[in-house]
Amino acid sequence: MKSYNTKYLKRIATLIVVLTAGFFGCNSGNGHGVQKVVRGPFHIKVHAIGQLKSSASLLIGCPSVRRTWRYTIAYMAPEGKEVKADERVLGFDTKELMEKFQVKQSELATAKQELERTRLVEQETLDGLVLQTTETRVNLEKSRQMASQPEDLSARNDVKKAKMDLELAELQAELTHSRMLNQKSGMGTRIRALESKIKQLENEVSDLQSSIERMQVKAPKPGMVVYAQDWRGRKKAVGDNTWMGDTIIELPDLSKMEVAAVVPEPQAGKVKEGLTAEIRLDSNPDKLYSGKVKSLGRIFRTKSDDQPSVVFDAVIEISDPDPQLMRPGMAAGADIIISSKQDVVQIPESAIIYDEKGMFVKKKSFTGSSRVPVTIGVRSGGMVEVLSGLQEGDRILVKAGQNGEKE
Repeated sequence: MKSYNTKYLKRIATLIVVLTAGFFGCNSGNGHGVQKVVRGPFHIKVHAIGQLKSSASLLIGCPSVRRTWRYTIAYMAPEGKEVKADERVLGFDTKELMEKFQVKQSELATAKQELERTRLVEQETLDGLVLQTTETRVNLEKSRQMASQPEDLSARNDVKKAKMDLELAELQAELTHSRMLNQKSGMGTRIRALESKIKQLENEVSDLQSSIERMQVKAPKPGMVVYAQDWRGRKKAVGDNTWMGDTIIELPDLSKMEVAAVVPEPQAGKVKEGLTAEIRLDSNPDKLYSGKVKSLGRIFRTKSDDQPSVVFDAVIEISDPDPQLMRPGMAAGADIIISSKQDVVQIPESAIIYDEKGMFVKKKSFTGSSRVPVTIGVRSGGMVEVLSGLQEGDRILVKAGQNGEKE
C-alpha cells in the first residue's frame, strides 16, 4: 500500500512539472512574454518629439557698436562649458575697429600739435600788437604835447604840422587798438575751434576703444554655455558672419526647463494649451516627468530641409525639472494626454493577432494557450481598449519587450 501511494505521488508530481513547464515555458525561445489584462484609466495621447530648452535663458549676441551691423565671430566658449561671471564667452573680429582707432589716434595727436602751434603764433601776434598799441599811445601823447604849444612860442606852420601829426597819431592808436582787440577775439575763436575738434576726436577715440573692448563679450552671470539655433536649426561657429540682433549663445536657467516639441500634422488639431503631458528623455527613458502644454505655434511648417514632413510647434513646460540631469538640446519625447477614459480593460497593442477572421489574442491557461477573439476600441501610446473577449486578470501573450515580462 505504501509503495502504491509513493508511485501515485510521483506521477502527480511529474504531471505538475509537465503542466508548469507547459504554462511557463511553452513560449521559450519564441520571443513572447506573458502579461495580465488590466483595468484602469485609459489615456488617449498624441506623441510629440523635440528638444529641451530653458524658459529663462540669458541670451547673448552681438554688442552694440555704433555704425556696425555685421560682425565676424572670432571666439566662442566651448559648448557645455561652465563659465563664471565676467568670463569671456564670445569674441568678434576687431580689425576694422582697430584701423579706425589708429587713424583717429593719429588725427588726435596732429590736432593737439596744431593747437600748441596755434597758441604760440597767436600769442606772438597778440604780443606784437600790444607793443604797437603802447608805442602809438606814446607817440599820441607826444603829438598832443606838441599841438598844445602856444602860437606865440612857435611858428604858425609848426603848430599846424603838430596838429596834423596829432590826428595821425590818434588814427594809428585807434587802428592798433582795434587790431589788438580783433586778435584777442579771433585768437579765442580759433583756439576754441581746435579745442572742440580735439574734444570730438578724444570722444571718438574713447568710443572706439570702448567698442573694441565690448567686442569681447563676457558672461553677466555664471552658467553653462549653449549655442543657440537659428530658425533652420543651425548653430553659429567661429568665422561665421552674424548680424546685430542675432542670438549666438544662451546661458540657461536649468531649474526652468521645457520641451520645444513638434506635433505631426494629423494630430495637431487635437492638442490644446493646458493639456497635461508625460515626458521622457531619450537619454534616460525609464524616468517619467510631468508637464503641461504652455503654448502652440500659429502656423504649420516643414520640419526641416532634410525632413519635409509638415509639423506644428508646441512648447511643453516641465513641472518637475532635474537640473542635475537635464541639459538644453537633449532629445525628448512627450505624450500629450488629449482625453481620458476611466475603468477601461486594456492590453498592449503588440498582443493582438490579425488574420482574415478578425482580431485575436493568445490567452494563457494551465494547459497551454488558446486564441481568443477580441473587440477593440481606441488605441493610444501602444495600448488598446478591449470592448469584449477578455477580463481583468486574464493572462495573455505579448511580444517580449512590449510591456510583457518573459516567463
